[in-house]
Amino acid sequence: MGWLSGKVQKWATNTQARELQEFVARLAAMDGEEVGMVLATATHHRHHAADRFGWDLMEPTLAEMRNPMLAVQIGQIIKTLQKEGRPELAAGYFVWLHTVRAANNPDLRQLGRDMWRELGRAMPFVESAALGWSGLTGAVLNIREFERCPAGLSPEPQ
Repeated sequence: MGWLSGKVQKWATNTQARELQEFVARLAAMDGEEVGMVLATATHHRHHAADRFGWDLMEPTLAEMRNPMLAVQIGQIIKTLQKEGRPELAAGYFVWLHTVRAANNPDLRQLGRDMWRELGRAMPFVESAALGWSGLTGAVLNIREFERCPAGLSPEPQ
């Protein structure tokens, strides 16, 4: 049984690494304003998840220890948003899906840091992205503390 579980774990890690590499590549291809919208929605989702589900996504390792199904649940939210035709909202949750995976798998950690480095390019644009969202939809995004990186995924670890 140990051999089989090792094979499954390796397959899962390889799949998650490929998905995270593709996400980082998409972020790298975006300009700062586009990444600003992704970070604005991700920040809003972080606050919403804390309020609604009690998830502290800024501590992804602890959050998954408390809720081992966290990545699966985030994946379900993404699928629901995609089915509803809301890819702009799903992108913000992809940040958290990849964050949880990277924080909890050393083989994905550097890719997680690469993702947060790309998101860091958005810092000058997050506030204007949130204002644009509000003007377009009437909904206000909670972008409080958008400049914070989750524990363990700082682009430049100390």
